[in-house]
Amino acid sequence: MVPIRANQLAGLEWRQASAFSRTFDLYSGDSVLAHLEWLKMLGTLAAAATAEANWTFKRTGFLTSVVTARVSGTETDVATYLPNWMGTKGQLQISGQTLQLKGANFWATQWILLDGETPLLQFGSHGVFKAAAEVTVTEAARQRPDLPLLLCFVWYILVLHMEDSSTAAVVAT
Repeated sequence: MVPIRANQLAGLEWRQASAFSRTFDLYSGDSVLAHLEWLKMLGTLAAAATAEANWTFKRTGFLTSVVTARVSGTETDVATYLPNWMGTKGQLQISGQTLQLKGANFWATQWILLDGETPLLQFGSHGVFKAAAEVTVTEAARQRPDLPLLLCFVWYILVLHMEDSSTAAVVAT
């Protein structure tokens, strides 16, 4: 794994290792910048790693769920995400700030992370059998010291959303 640097932030893509695993890597060209892996086949506990740091992510609650991020080995939340009741947008609290994550299109294949009106990250999901997304990092996000955490945590939230949406589609049929 290589460190996340400003000159590597073009052409980023999250890719699922295989259709049957809950393991993802963030690529810049052929270089892996981050790794995200669910620790159990069922459940929401996941571990994320970059060259700079390691975190654990977990969703708790049912009707009012909360998603948390912690530095690995600690019990203190460094970020929390509170989705709205439909899951199409929510508030991400990190570094003393409240950011907004929301779907940017009807099919929820495009997502955007905003600081007020300023875009930070954009995710464009694609893939049929394996989850993947192209990631655009804006200039405003490149200046943030918490960028590695944001790249991993937002992808974790989006994977949960994709899994919830696919489960709902199966139940509805």
